[in-house]
Amino acid sequence: MEVQSTQDLLHWFDQSTGVTTDSRECGPGKMYFALKGERFDGNQFAPDALQKGCIAAVVDDPSLQGEGILHVSDGLKALQSLARAHRRRFKGPVFGLTGSNGKTTTKELIKAVVGTHLVVHATHGNLNNHIGVPLTLLAMPLDTEFALVEMGANHQGEIAELCAIAEPTLGMITNVGLAHLEGFGGVEGVKKGKQELYKYLAAHEGAAFVPASDPDLLSLSDLDGLDRLLFGSPAYPPHAWRQGAEVNAPLFWTNSADTVPGPWHKEMGPLNVQLPGEHQLANMQAAIAVGMHLEVAPDDINVALAAFLPVDQRGETVNTDRNRIIVDCYNANPSSVISTLRAFAAAAHPSPLVILGDMKELGEHAKEGHQMVRDVARDCGLECWVVGSDFQRYAPADRTYLDMKTLGAALDREVIENRTILLKGSRSMQMEALVQVL
Repeated sequence: MEVQSTQDLLHWFDQSTGVTTDSRECGPGKMYFALKGERFDGNQFAPDALQKGCIAAVVDDPSLQGEGILHVSDGLKALQSLARAHRRRFKGPVFGLTGSNGKTTTKELIKAVVGTHLVVHATHGNLNNHIGVPLTLLAMPLDTEFALVEMGANHQGEIAELCAIAEPTLGMITNVGLAHLEGFGGVEGVKKGKQELYKYLAAHEGAAFVPASDPDLLSLSDLDGLDRLLFGSPAYPPHAWRQGAEVNAPLFWTNSADTVPGPWHKEMGPLNVQLPGEHQLANMQAAIAVGMHLEVAPDDINVALAAFLPVDQRGETVNTDRNRIIVDCYNANPSSVISTLRAFAAAAHPSPLVILGDMKELGEHAKEGHQMVRDVARDCGLECWVVGSDFQRYAPADRTYLDMKTLGAALDREVIENRTILLKGSRSMQMEALVQVL
């Protein structure tokens, strides 16, 4: 059957139990979209998807025929168009979130805070690209009151494309740092790429939450038509701070520019949160700002922050029989590694050890980036082991290993005990595998 319009797809979607692009997840009632890449062609799995009970398989291979086969000219574009059509049924705020670091933790914090007040639908896992964003939108129930869409990018133009699908009405850039430098063409390219969210919001009468203490984001958000919701300084509350220099110091915050520094939530006293490190303050401050804008009660914000736990592989602590391990292996770039190293050092753990893996997608900045983080580890007085070809080539440390196999073999030979170990590296390094030998 030839699909004539997005409305035709929407009709099939409404009869389905959901959409998948993975043939392994096909089952009764699902709607399968066959996507193609350099090394795969989802069209070949369409008959199998139907056999597993899918009500339809959307394909762009004209040779496929039969009941339940829906023909489109481009499977990916059809998926994105369907997602946009479903999103347009939704009348509540759609919040677009991007940034070089802290996207997922900030997303989960906002979800926790706003979720005390509204029905929230948010990006699951890492579904934040040109395929993930449509899947996020298509999983959104119609009773959703606040949609939170994480947007990832590794080159200019990608955020603009994701905005055209999700059509956000609110948004935030967490920060602009040294991430995906190869694809963006350097730091200035990163700034231009992230600014695409601000530009979309400015052109569509949207509003952006902008940290008042970040000069880069203040400059990038200075656009005609953009409603800037400044936050994060004494002059632009809500403003949060931690009491003392300890890495896990209690949190205070206020929503009044006239308040002398001290707890606004006096009846609760200091707020003990479970997100150690200076870099987490910005993430929590962002969630407070969004919560206040959406009229979440301060007490509810505090409860959500106090109960929040680190996201899997983003600073979670794992205690093994021999060691205490802080697993931060989901991704890595110079900005995120440096902030994590400083927080780890400030915690003054007993017998600390840092094991760093290669940081990918740095391009011509690979040498500078790897040397920078190695030097910060030294400046912090941390014993630092490194693994990967880039570290071996550009920035050897206290111990240097070519790859994870070599490091794993070394750890099998030498038992490491009674240490607090930070694992940090790019996702492709899969450094979480070290937990089982530590």
